[in-house]
Amino acid sequence: MRTSSVIRILRAGRAATALSLALCVPRDSTAQGVPADTSTAREIVPGVTVRRIVAEGPVTMHVLEADLRRPELMVRAVRACDRGNGRERPSAIAHRLRGEGIDVVAAINAGFFDLEGGTGASESNVVVDGDIAKGIEVTESPFDKVDNVHSQFGFTARHNPLIDRFRLTATVRSPRGTWELATVNGVPVANKVALYTSWSDRAPPFPSRMRSAAVPLELVGGASQRPAKSSGLWRYRVLASVPRDTTTDTAGTHALLVGTGSAADAIARLKPGDVVTVAARFSPDRGALETLVGGWPRIVANGMNVAAAADSVEGTFPRFAATRHPRSAVGFSRDSATLFLVAVDGRQTGSVGMTLVELANALIGLGVHDALNLDGGGSTALVVGDTVVNKPSDQTGERPVGDVLVITREQATGVSARRHVPAHTSVASCVRAGNRDPDRVAQPAPRPPAPTPE
Repeated sequence: MRTSSVIRILRAGRAATALSLALCVPRDSTAQGVPADTSTAREIVPGVTVRRIVAEGPVTMHVLEADLRRPELMVRAVRACDRGNGRERPSAIAHRLRGEGIDVVAAINAGFFDLEGGTGASESNVVVDGDIAKGIEVTESPFDKVDNVHSQFGFTARHNPLIDRFRLTATVRSPRGTWELATVNGVPVANKVALYTSWSDRAPPFPSRMRSAAVPLELVGGASQRPAKSSGLWRYRVLASVPRDTTTDTAGTHALLVGTGSAADAIARLKPGDVVTVAARFSPDRGALETLVGGWPRIVANGMNVAAAADSVEGTFPRFAATRHPRSAVGFSRDSATLFLVAVDGRQTGSVGMTLVELANALIGLGVHDALNLDGGGSTALVVGDTVVNKPSDQTGERPVGDVLVITREQATGVSARRHVPAHTSVASCVRAGNRDPDRVAQPAPRPPAPTPE
């Protein structure tokens, strides 16, 4: 199906082909200058098309389609500020990549992130150019009804898109013992071991009552070693013993290994010169991942609308799932040959947004076989080149976000889209302060934190 089918879906309200919660906004909304059903399309570069669809509701959606059979097109994640913390507008990220000589075709905001706390940290796993920027066992969302791992979108080294519920599976081996690694650059887990690499400015502050020990590490082989591939081994050497110092800088080739609670004593036993080997992968094993970003929840699986089950499967809740909001989504066709980036405007006279069920139906109408809902609300922004083509809902305009999905082109000039980050250089468009998140004000109160370990 293509645009005409989507417009029929948005208009119809009939059983199998209509939105199950048809966009029943009073018809006088179209009398306020909202266009009738229309669709306009343009080719950005060979193999990439963007279209604007306006339909009854009213609803406006922008759909970008990329032909993944073209080898020059790459799908990759970029962290705001090229750091584990911080926020940045998608258009600003695209602009600075273009300034590096990278041919940015398009970008869209990606995973959910910490806005209320001001860190901008992603709530889920993040892989950037094959490196683990963040790895966790359980999604760090304060709004989940239950602890679980959210669905995520990945792009493999074999050029294939995929959606799955990935979790970090990692171990640390040393002459003093072998331990489970609970997180890479994430929130520390009670009684477990955490690793903080150069993606993290430094380890996060620990609760004063949380017993902890830390040792600084340096990559064996120095900067020539890529520090944290999405699947494989990397080796560090212990530099010194600092049992309670969790503020050691992780810049450059340095890292920090931290044990909390009952794991603190084990880490404290490490000695300078000890070689520490970290084995990390994501489970389920879908091969080497070049790109991984979070979302919440999966809404299309094998061509079927699964959005209605999201509350029970992935811990969403009705106010989030069944209320019309601006939405962002990523999906791909049955043969994995076409990637879709979708932005739906909302909270505006000209577009009311969509529920998750409505969004899934619209995507199926476009020909999407598998799809993931990305962060939406005021975060929704689809960028073509380095210009936002949709209309973000925040009164202040485009919102700084935690990470983005970017489509780039390898250039005949030899300039590669692959970047080796973090470079620990200052990013002028980086936003470090937080704002109260208008999308989450009315959401359920976060679950109380787990008891603090000794």
